Amino acid sequence: MTLILASFTFMIIVGMVLSGYYLLATESEATQRLRAMVPHLVTQQRTKRSGLRLPFISAILSTVGQYGLGSDDGTLRQALSIAGFRGRNGALLFVGARTILSVGPAIAFLAMNVASDRPMGRAILMTIGVFVYAHVLVNYWLKRRGRNRMRAITIGLPDSLDLMVVCLEAGLGLNATIARVGEERSAMNDALGQEFALVSLELREGRSREDSLRALGERNGVEDLKSLSALIIQSDRLGASMAKTLRSHADVLRTKRRQRAEEAARKLPIKMLFPLALLILPPLFVMTCGPAMLKLKDLAGFLSHKKMH
Repeated sequence: MTLILASFTFMIIVGMVLSGYYLLATESEATQRLRAMVPHLVTQQRTKRSGLRLPFISAILSTVGQYGLGSDDGTLRQALSIAGFRGRNGALLFVGARTILSVGPAIAFLAMNVASDRPMGRAILMTIGVFVYAHVLVNYWLKRRGRNRMRAITIGLPDSLDLMVVCLEAGLGLNATIARVGEERSAMNDALGQEFALVSLELREGRSREDSLRALGERNGVEDLKSLSALIIQSDRLGASMAKTLRSHADVLRTKRRQRAEEAARKLPIKMLFPLALLILPPLFVMTCGPAMLKLKDLAGFLSHKKMH
C-alpha cells in the first residue's frame, strides 16, 4: 500500500515538473498571430508568461477535468467568466486543476502518514480533511478573484465613460470609440479596458453591436455594466445623443461610487470594534491594571501573613 501511494505521488510530481517545463518552453502559433494583429491584448500575458501557453498541461487538466470532482455546469462557467477565465475548455481546465490541487496534497499526506506507521483510521480522516480544505480553498480563490475583478470594473467604469465622451465629442463613432477606449485602458492592465477591446474585436468580426454589448454585461456580472449596455442600446435605437447620454450616466455612476465609499467609511467603526476589543483592549488592560493587581496581591499576602502571626 505504501509503495503504491509513493508511486502515485511520484507520478504527480513528475507531471507537475514536466508541465512547468512545457510552460516555459512552448508557444502556440495562434498566440503569435494574435500578438501580430492586436499586440495590446496580449501585453499582460506576455509580461506574466512571456507569451507562452500550456499545451501539455492544458491537455492533462482537460483530461482530468472530464473525470474530475465537480462539473462544468452553467454556474461554474459564469463564475469563471466573471473571474476572467474564458474559453472552450475553461471549465474542464478549472475542474482538472481543482481536482489535482485537492487530491494531490491529500494523497501525499496519506502517504506520509502511512509511511510513519500512524493509525490508518486517523490518517484517512485527516486526509479527507486536507482534501476538503484544498477543494474549498480553490473555490474561494475563484470567487474572490471574481469579486475583485467586478470591483475593479465598477470603480473604473465612470472614468472609462468620461474617455468615451471625449472620443465621441471629438468626432469618433461609437465603434471607434469603444476600440479606442479598449486600446488605451487595456494597455494599463485594466479589466474594463480588456472587455472593451474584446467588444471591439467582436464588432470587427461582424457581430451586431447590440449582441456584443449585451454579452459584455452578461459575461462580467456587473450590474452597472449591464445598465450601461442597455442604455447604449436604447439610445442607439432612439437616435439620442450618445455623448450626452454617457455623460449623464457617468455622473450617476460617479455618485454611486461616492455613496459606496461613504457606506464603507460608515461601516469602518463597526469593523474596527472586534479587533479593538480582542487585540488592543486586553493588552491595554494588562498594562494599566496589572501593576495594581500585583500590588493588591502582595498586600493581601502580607495581611494574611500578619494575621497568622
